[in-house]
Amino acid sequence: MKQRPAPWSASNDSTAIAAQCARRLLELRADTGETQKQLANRLRMTESMISRLERGDHIPSLRTLCRIADAFGRRLEIVFHEHEHEHADGTRHSHPHSHDDPDHQHDHGDER
Repeated sequence: MKQRPAPWSASNDSTAIAAQCARRLLELRADTGETQKQLANRLRMTESMISRLERGDHIPSLRTLCRIADAFGRRLEIVFHEHEHEHADGTRHSHPHSHDDPDHQHDHGDER
């Protein structure tokens, strides 16, 4: 019997999402050469909040994500994607991104 995907999985964990946002914010700020203080001033946030966001200690709201995207001239995109992978025999397929199925345990290359 095939299991239905769990409504909440590790890949959708708020801590993992905060870490993704942190990495991307660090990349964007590094591209501009701005300090945390300069970016904070530009976003009308505190330097402490920028630091918390970059450490992944704070889960940004949708409003904050939009402000960050606008500040860097970017478009915010939220994607609900299926997971696609290739098996050893070369076949490829996609399925909902859940790891509860023991037949589909594999490395994503992004685990730490």
